[in-house]
Amino acid sequence: MSLADLKGYSVPLSPNGRAQVVGGLPWNFGVDLFAVHYRADPREIAKLLPEPLEPSREEPDGAYVWFGDWQGLWSGHEGMLGVNPERCLYKECLIGVRCSYKGIEGQRVVYIWVNKDFSMQRGWFMGFPKKIGMVELGSQNRHLHDLNPAMRNIGVGAGQKYAAIAESHGERLVTAAITLKERITPDKLPKPFGTDLFHTIHFPGADVTNPDKPLVHQLIQTVSSNLKFGEIWSADGELEYHASIFEEHTAIGPKQITGAYLIPVGFTIEGTRLLHSY
Repeated sequence: MSLADLKGYSVPLSPNGRAQVVGGLPWNFGVDLFAVHYRADPREIAKLLPEPLEPSREEPDGAYVWFGDWQGLWSGHEGMLGVNPERCLYKECLIGVRCSYKGIEGQRVVYIWVNKDFSMQRGWFMGFPKKIGMVELGSQNRHLHDLNPAMRNIGVGAGQKYAAIAESHGERLVTAAITLKERITPDKLPKPFGTDLFHTIHFPGADVTNPDKPLVHQLIQTVSSNLKFGEIWSADGELEYHASIFEEHTAIGPKQITGAYLIPVGFTIEGTRLLHSY
């Protein structure tokens, strides 16, 4: 057999290509996004920005936490909800920071935990530093069930509160809550919404003659399309980071909450664009 006899977008490659963890591009997403934005120590943020990235010129102390209740479908498996929803539904918690690239304002996810293997591996292909974790969040589509007697007359509206938590390997890492205030339009969302994502694709080497040389180390930009928003709410936010000897997220912990939001959104990731090879 030749290598061409093994098929798949990702490993494990197999004769029919069905065993792959992640299928091919484009990837289509729908998510209920639960966001808390805040100010952090700009010196600690700068430590997470490898050149040629630089701190944001507009908001060098800008950071955020986004909890997401996701549906992700890859090309050729658009009907997965009717086959095995376990393979397209997942939850994650990410911590991001403002940054800039050659004067262009952008953002970078620096820590992220997700509860499914296919999302973790797909994230690595896009430079998201995903790790396995346990994430739970209140979601307007899944947790305010109109037929639950305790939820009667409790709809999505001002004063409604949602909570979220992220854990990994038995340790609590992030606790957050938002209390809805008013509906807003997409143009009222602050940056980094609408700015480019700049990430690092890194695959370490295993060559015994040069083990410190990575196989791949590149700065890339995410290329997306088909952005569409649902009913967006601004909110009051609460956020707390919890220390772990296995994590470093508390170094960019919140000093001041600047905003919070509930955002249903859909989009397509077409792929990535290479910006810099190290």
